[in-house]
Amino acid sequence: MRRTRGRVAVLGAGMAGLSAAWRLSEPGWQDRFDSITVYQRGWRLGGKGASSRGEHGRIEEHGLHVWLGSYENAFALLRECYAELDRATTDPAAPIRTWDQAMIPTDNLGMADRSGDDWLVWPGRFARNDELPGEPHATGRELTVIGFLRRALQLIVDFSDSLVETTAGPLVLSTSPDTTSTRWVEVVQRGALATLKLLANPIPPQAIRAGLLGRPLDAIREAIEYEHRPDHKRFWLLISLLAATVRGLIADNLVTDPRGFRAINDEDYGAWILRHGAHPDVVDFPLVRGMYDMVFGYEDGDYDRPAFAAGLAVLLTGIALFQYKGAFFWKMTAGMGDVVIAPLYQALRRRGVQFEFFHRVDALHLDDRRQVIDAITIGRQVGLADGVDHYEPLTRIGGLPVFPNTPLADQIDGNAGIDDLESYFGQRDDVETRLLRRGIDFDHVVLALSLGMVELVAPELITDSPQWRDMTTHVRTVATQAFQLWLRPDESALGWASPGVTTSGYVAPFDTWASMPQTLWAEEWPEHDRPRTVAYFCGALDAVWPTTDDHADYVGHCRQHVLTQAVEYLDQHVGLYLPGAVTEQGFGWHLLSGADGNRGISALNTQHVSVNIHPSDRYVQSVPGSDKYRLRSDESGYDNLVLAGDWTDSGINAGCIEAAVMSGLQAANALLGRGRYYRIRGFYMP
Repeated sequence: MRRTRGRVAVLGAGMAGLSAAWRLSEPGWQDRFDSITVYQRGWRLGGKGASSRGEHGRIEEHGLHVWLGSYENAFALLRECYAELDRATTDPAAPIRTWDQAMIPTDNLGMADRSGDDWLVWPGRFARNDELPGEPHATGRELTVIGFLRRALQLIVDFSDSLVETTAGPLVLSTSPDTTSTRWVEVVQRGALATLKLLANPIPPQAIRAGLLGRPLDAIREAIEYEHRPDHKRFWLLISLLAATVRGLIADNLVTDPRGFRAINDEDYGAWILRHGAHPDVVDFPLVRGMYDMVFGYEDGDYDRPAFAAGLAVLLTGIALFQYKGAFFWKMTAGMGDVVIAPLYQALRRRGVQFEFFHRVDALHLDDRRQVIDAITIGRQVGLADGVDHYEPLTRIGGLPVFPNTPLADQIDGNAGIDDLESYFGQRDDVETRLLRRGIDFDHVVLALSLGMVELVAPELITDSPQWRDMTTHVRTVATQAFQLWLRPDESALGWASPGVTTSGYVAPFDTWASMPQTLWAEEWPEHDRPRTVAYFCGALDAVWPTTDDHADYVGHCRQHVLTQAVEYLDQHVGLYLPGAVTEQGFGWHLLSGADGNRGISALNTQHVSVNIHPSDRYVQSVPGSDKYRLRSDESGYDNLVLAGDWTDSGINAGCIEAAVMSGLQAANALLGRGRYYRIRGFYMP
């Protein structure tokens, strides 16, 4: 007889939940479990990574999704998925059949840089390498403090060479060297090389405490303080940033501290680099501002309150700069829902994983002994049409399986309230309340909801457990906002010469912009209105949660606020990137595809605007002091519950796809009785 471990309920189908289901359902899973069922509100999968198709098949994203070439676990999962799907054999009509057709490398990036009262774009390019992310059997590479120090010091040397020799380093640096600059640069190089030499062999802790490593860095600091020429500003600020980072890691004893980078996570990154001697202008340096923008690092969306844990900032910088494979950025050739989420859904269905769409998780209930999850309250949002056994969420556009932006009406019973099925604030008109029972409907639970929803569905756990109270109190979230524009002229006609670039560090609140022309092939616009440029903008949103406002008023106010800010941004600021899109009267609304002669907010409403204020949509932040309150996937405190999400302590504690994938894999490992880091690449933080 076969002995199994019961039924698994995965609550939430964002990237963490799907990753957990992926590992749990590996070949032979029926010998371990009776069933694996994923419960998902509404008709789409993907969580904050979801996308769908709207009018003319246009791609409508939750926000801006770009993968770093260092996302080893995310790429490994994606490559496994495409290999298993084998679309070349099973679905040759699909235009994207392999992972490297779904994701393409991109080199161009830019940082918005303030020059007096004006702004300019500081273009950059990271050299490609011959590696590929997610290679089978690769193990990933742990980034240690010593490893970071060596790479950062070498980067100082490389940048110094680029200044003296007038050659481009990893970022473009325009220079005019003279004998004075040569002298201070030589001091910088000697200091960096001397420190590198000391790091070549193990150093006794007492020597570090005695300041052995700090002496050459003092010479670097003195040289930087001497050199403040405006035409060298980017260079000496970059060197000041790197030198302060190296000095801080040494001075705070991170080389010997067993906590590694985590030891400085109680301090804000900007304050930390200033404390270790960075020039005051470094906190406004484009690379620093861009890092805060990347993690929406502003408390309550207030750009005057930057907040980013120092250890995580250094770690993410090192991973991004020193461990990328192939290219620094990889971009999707269609929507994330098209090329990541839909293939995962198809592969999981083939494996026998069940999906219950239109099932909203409302509450987790503990047993009388408060040791296990005993029941789960589910709101079943709609019924299925007669003869439909399960909802099939995908349709096809141009042969590609995709999610539509509304439910497929022929599969559901009635259309009442379908526009609110993904909204926490929408009117609830459920067809049924289901109570899932332990031992009958489930035995094990993977809680893969986003943090904002965890606070709402787990009040019994929060009341019962001090650890849950601390986690939901100290790990914070922030609302975000995004919009997409489709314009008929191509980018060169609009004054932009670097298609495919991703930029950050610009004026709030839409500080980040990406050129995404590689997606346009997948849309189906009429020829007379066909766009040749598509631009994605995003940033943090100052929408405080929880709110005492009426829900309808809250949603309406936030959307109006986003639309007003977006129109102001387009009228006053988008000319930095697309000068040809600006007229004497402001933004050229007549250039938009699909605008039908509208202007201002009316025209923007014809594009795609994403106001991410729902609890499940809010971005998980990495604010100072919060790291120690995150729970690991195996630390729920309840016997049949494991945790999955970018809010857990996964080892890379930031709101990104890589963190979500790592957490989902760790949750599956815990449920399978395996070690936390079994087949997980690049363990980063203890």
